[in-house]
Amino acid sequence: MFGLDPFSRPVAITEALLILSLAAFVGWLLGRLILNGRISALQADIADKETALDDCRRAKAAPSVNTQRPTATPVMAAPMVVAPVVEVPVVAVAPPIVEPAPIDMPIMAAVAAVTVPVMEKMAPAPVPAPVPATGGSEDAVLNRIAARASEINFDRIGRATAVEADDLKDIVGIGPFLERKLHSLGIYTFRQVANFTKEDIAKVNDIIEFFPGRIQRDNWVNQSKSFYETKYGKKHNA
Repeated sequence: MFGLDPFSRPVAITEALLILSLAAFVGWLLGRLILNGRISALQADIADKETALDDCRRAKAAPSVNTQRPTATPVMAAPMVVAPVVEVPVVAVAPPIVEPAPIDMPIMAAVAAVTVPVMEKMAPAPVPAPVPATGGSEDAVLNRIAARASEINFDRIGRATAVEADDLKDIVGIGPFLERKLHSLGIYTFRQVANFTKEDIAKVNDIIEFFPGRIQRDNWVNQSKSFYETKYGKKHNA
């Protein structure tokens, strides 16, 4: 067809070299694709591990708060001391005026000494006021982040609600806890993340207490643009 002699040795050598070169190129291309896929999976796994390690360190560094209510100590009822009854003799004729027998003061003192402590112990114990969540617990971290939501420029990145939320865990570098941090800040969608500027990236990185520079290294913005275009079938416009 091309005027080549298939029985010529130089032609045969040339064809063999071309076939080997093509096979080598195909093998290199397949190996590159497999390697890139494994690198992406490892990066995502490392990001989750680093996030979990950071949360664990914060939880250990925070002082533990004792939220158990004190239990009331059972009080043993004190035996009741009864004063002796003084019998007054009855006289049939013109009974004399009988003065009441004097109260035994030691007995009254003993009754008072037993009754007062018992009444004090039976009084209801004061209920301690609830202690606000502090430290490194998940609720405390999320509340601390939500309190700084006003620092985000939502006029620039856009506003969204939980009903409109995308699965931000699709972004390499975002795990379940990091997604909850973003939700508590008011960031729910790929569109909002895709609208991040350098100023937004620095502010969000600081508020969610993330590793410095990780948002840029993991390239959240370009990933979000790609996921937005794939999910909604239209090009992202800031």
